[in-house]
Amino acid sequence: MGEARGRTRLGMLGWILACGLLTVATGCVHRSLTIRTDPPGARVYVNDALKGDSPVTYDFTWYGWHRLTIRKEGFERLDDRRILRAPLYLWIPLDFVMELMPFRIRDTRTWSYTLTPASEPASPVPPGAVRSTSVGIQAEVRPKQPPASELLDEPR
Repeated sequence: MGEARGRTRLGMLGWILACGLLTVATGCVHRSLTIRTDPPGARVYVNDALKGDSPVTYDFTWYGWHRLTIRKEGFERLDDRRILRAPLYLWIPLDFVMELMPFRIRDTRTWSYTLTPASEPASPVPPGAVRSTSVGIQAEVRPKQPPASELLDEPR
């Protein structure tokens, strides 16, 4: 009986060690997204959080919709909404198995954008020119009134 009890304890100790080794030896999924712009050096915001100047690479933790804003002096602001789809091997229930694999899985994505130069603002107009133009427009729009002498004369 003592021998059976010793084997049971040894078997349980073996299982505990095996589970401990598997936990330490498991890899993980490393997800990263690189955002490039042409020209480089634009400020990149993802979901309203500044990620840095392009080209920028950062680690992300979830898949799904992401909101991007890219800004650079002299260029139009770029707003985009894109989806990061999980690879097939990271769909449920496969994702659990992949997280426990004894090696690291890398999911690296790259998005590229081309920025449009900002249009030149209209040249400034002197204030007097705006006033004279508006007076001219008002004169064209108003109906012509007959002279006061015609209004006072009685019909004959």
